[in-house]
Amino acid sequence: FRKVADHIVALDSLRTFIPQELSNISWAYATANESHPKLFNKLADAVIRSQNEFTSQGIAIVLWSFATNGQIDQHLFKALAPTAKTLLRSCNDQGLINIAWSYAVANESAPSLFNQEFINFCLEKKDEFTLEGLSQLHQWHLWQEELKSNIFLPSILQEKCYEAFISMVPRPSAFQDDVISGLLSIGLEPEEEVLTDRGYRLDALVEVDGSKIGIEVDGPSHFLVRKPTGSTILKHRQVTNVDGVPVVSVPYWEWNELGKNRSNKQQYLRALLGLN
Repeated sequence: FRKVADHIVALDSLRTFIPQELSNISWAYATANESHPKLFNKLADAVIRSQNEFTSQGIAIVLWSFATNGQIDQHLFKALAPTAKTLLRSCNDQGLINIAWSYAVANESAPSLFNQEFINFCLEKKDEFTLEGLSQLHQWHLWQEELKSNIFLPSILQEKCYEAFISMVPRPSAFQDDVISGLLSIGLEPEEEVLTDRGYRLDALVEVDGSKIGIEVDGPSHFLVRKPTGSTILKHRQVTNVDGVPVVSVPYWEWNELGKNRSNKQQYLRALLGLN
């Protein structure tokens, strides 16, 4: 993957690449969890230049790929909003979800794209959305709360999305158990797998000086070369902004570097939570 990406980046331009090729490349790197910022920067320029030639599926895939990969190119998302708007009518259910979720991750306000017309398209396809799609639409709805916009899903669809979002079964890891053990050892009383008011699940919730702090035990799936994925970015931001619970992360590589030294782990957690 890296050799191919380096080759593409070294090209003088991508003018010979058709839109489907550009979307296919972005999709391939996103689904393979391969991070290559220079490649995504070059793809962004090419996509913006040829955006009027894209299909609705192509635009949705590009936006989803950038968001999933954690490549939050604000210029790209801003530039593609008008084109995405014109293509909404031809989007299938997955396309609508991909566009909505991607803009929520990027946190690029697009009121001309997300308006009552968008809500109407969602209502037309409400019975076609998958469980994952409904969950992502719930995150889009939370994003509208973040933005303090006046665009919201109808209550019946809101409830359906919320129920899908909280239906995910948590699977605590040995890594998480070890962090919980460390929190207990410094005198805290962590609550595990806490369901927030807006439906997110926190790995742990502790009280420090009278304030609640969420702790996310972030393993390898939460990162691409030590940079958070789009899903991780979105969760941390929304729990902080919408639920009002500040979140701190315990990245797997930092915890691994502490080895089995209990004292080092205790010191790390105290510093993370401002207890030193």
